Amino acid sequence: MPDIYTAAWYESLKDVLNRSEQVTAMAPSGHFRVLAEIRGDGVSPYLGDGQIKRFTLEFEEGKCTGYREFTDAPTRRDFDFTVDLPANLFEGIVANQVDPVEAGLKGDIRIIGDMRLLIQHAELVNLLHDIYVRDIKTDWPRGKPPYA
Repeated sequence: MPDIYTAAWYESLKDVLNRSEQVTAMAPSGHFRVLAEIRGDGVSPYLGDGQIKRFTLEFEEGKCTGYREFTDAPTRRDFDFTVDLPANLFEGIVANQVDPVEAGLKGDIRIIGDMRLLIQHAELVNLLHDIYVRDIKTDWPRGKPPYA
């Protein structure tokens, strides 16, 4: 089980997504890219206050072709969506402590992009969350949410 935010963790996520026939069937056709910006919020033990982790999730014809972290900020216009959320919230989603749809509806997740496309693929978002919870085994060397 890889530690959260490591190259091995991102690769395991990509592998699990590619084994899922449901993801392949639900993913948008063509090329689809999402940029996630996870911001240190003073709560997460994995990102200091003000630190940012950026990673991309890329699909090509229903298969995940990339799930990797960026060290520098990429150009946002290269992505179909950008999601911006605090580390504590993201880690809560990964640990099945937080419902991502509910957090998004409350405005806790900032989403930039064509909302019609996102709404059209809302079931994929739910499926990705289910996969995080059910199939991704994450090690939490500094503790697992919820944090004290």
